[in-house]
Amino acid sequence: MRNSYKYTKMYSGGEPVFTEADVFTTVIPLSEAATATVGPTVQTTPQVAVQDLEQKLEKLIEFCSIPRSRREMMDHMGLTDSKSFRKRYLNTLIEAGKIEMTILDKLNSPNQKYRKK
Repeated sequence: MRNSYKYTKMYSGGEPVFTEADVFTTVIPLSEAATATVGPTVQTTPQVAVQDLEQKLEKLIEFCSIPRSRREMMDHMGLTDSKSFRKRYLNTLIEAGKIEMTILDKLNSPNQKYRKK
């Protein structure tokens, strides 16, 4: 509490208000200058990101016109995290029916490759 008084006075010139009831509340007044540089930021997913992902998927599908290993596909896209690649790209394309596995009876085969359907 001591620091709350000290820093609130220093940054905004006001004093914090502590209210003890069913719910303990604290109100810290902030000046316009304090919130302008430190205030919360709102992050939105722009439409460009969705289009960029779709373009990457299309390029990956074309790359798989001849059978490719998962490592070849990751290298082509410049990715290193295999778990993220599998979840975000590979499984998405397989479920959408855009690519298929070459060895269906051994899904975890080290010789597994993927090709365009």
